[in-house]
Amino acid sequence: MEALIIDALARGSYGKRMVTVDAIGAGPRTVAGVLEGLGVNVELTVAEKVLEKPHMLRKYDAVMISAMSIDEKTVARIVRMWRRQRGSRAVIIGGPIASDPDFILRVGGDIGVHGEAEPVIEKLIESGIVDEKGIDYTRLKDVCGTAYVLDSRLIVNKRCPIMTRQMWEKYRPSTRAIQGYPLYWAARVYVETVRGCSNYTIPELAEVLPEELLPDKPVPGCAYCSVIPLWGYARSRSIDLVYREVKELIDYGVHRIVLSGPDFLDYGRDWLVEPRPLVNPRNPGPNIQAIRQLLRRLTSIPEVSSGEVSIMVENVKPSLVTEAAAETLGKYLKGTPVHIGAETGDAWLLKKLGRPTTIRETVEAVKRLKKHGLRPYVYIMYCLPGETSKTIQKTVRLMETLYRVGAEKITAYRFMPLPLSALEKLAIAEIRCMYNHPVKQKAIEINKRAKKRMIGKRVRVIVVGKHPKLGKWIGYPINHGPVVVIENGNKDLREKDIVTIRIVGVPSDRMVEGVIVEKMK
Repeated sequence: MEALIIDALARGSYGKRMVTVDAIGAGPRTVAGVLEGLGVNVELTVAEKVLEKPHMLRKYDAVMISAMSIDEKTVARIVRMWRRQRGSRAVIIGGPIASDPDFILRVGGDIGVHGEAEPVIEKLIESGIVDEKGIDYTRLKDVCGTAYVLDSRLIVNKRCPIMTRQMWEKYRPSTRAIQGYPLYWAARVYVETVRGCSNYTIPELAEVLPEELLPDKPVPGCAYCSVIPLWGYARSRSIDLVYREVKELIDYGVHRIVLSGPDFLDYGRDWLVEPRPLVNPRNPGPNIQAIRQLLRRLTSIPEVSSGEVSIMVENVKPSLVTEAAAETLGKYLKGTPVHIGAETGDAWLLKKLGRPTTIRETVEAVKRLKKHGLRPYVYIMYCLPGETSKTIQKTVRLMETLYRVGAEKITAYRFMPLPLSALEKLAIAEIRCMYNHPVKQKAIEINKRAKKRMIGKRVRVIVVGKHPKLGKWIGYPINHGPVVVIENGNKDLREKDIVTIRIVGVPSDRMVEGVIVEKMK
């Protein structure tokens, strides 16, 4: 069988990424790895390429699309193209979009995969339910984690049990498939190190929502998040498996690797409580020994130790940013960003939403990370349920405080109710949100100021091409950061060159200007 995996994540209604264009998630490569293990000929590509060249679909027997809820229109377009090219051949869709099974009807797909995809895809292919001829619907009723349409009726099978760490580790994400992404050699490539979350706090929403919008039953985790309903409790991949995947990606030419997970500091904590699940966001504390062993091994890879390749982590909970944790991250990942969820400056609302941390802990976490040579990035959410004018004032003050103590960037994003989260019923309610929300405007202001502090600093970047409008070379910082417009690029500059840039200007809150001071040989 010939299968095609299409990464449509974050393509929205336009069929292309408008933000975070340099990020490559781990999900599609994970599915590719399952298929490779079953002997299926599989290729991976992105939605943009399929929309531009729909005739490429003709050679495949099945298509698998990974997407988010916001990507529904793009998915529907791809499915229509597939039907014109391949008729009734199988269309399988997974990712966050599958949290709402009704999407299958709306986009015209065949099978939706909700929850952990690996055992579901394995069952569908290995048992022959999906093959080069199509789908055997008579056997789908026994496959957990699927939704499908039979006789014009939507059938939703129960979610599969959460995989144990041992079960999860038998699946190996494809590294070969990374070549299906344009600019994979310059993008941030995510490697899954932790799956699931340890925050099983139950949000206290009775004082925030009207009764009709409360969840039917308690949903653990942060109220706006669907990680636990989708992925369950936190589990960590072994050091050997993470190392092997990172090393192979580097061998394929990847330069920027993100060790991903809802909270990197959950890494190895589950090993301390096994066989019990890790469902406490505070105790035990970070497994410093496991984190140190993992980072020591990864940073010993020659390309990493030379600075040609960067290893970074993404999310951490402030409640786990102890002095020892910050010191360990700083020792091995100095100069890289670490993202912290602050969400709101209203302590009351923070507690009601099920956040397992305090505002003071968030401020201390930023201080500690900055102290040990890391670059704290902070997430803030606006238009949250329960938000008042006082909430906004407190959040704006917190943002200023976080900037003052060391936050390099504030990422402000609008609240959207996610399927399966404790706030999912808000999808049917009207959420009023100011276009020029004070939190959003404050983030823009702070980020411009933060970038001005970069003037005069030297940054190592990988050259990715010429800006379509400016006509100048641009580069991505190896250790992550704003896009760099290279002012003195010359004819000798080429894609994949690694150069050291001195920052000389800040044209916007998303971009800086720089001049080349050194070219890596």
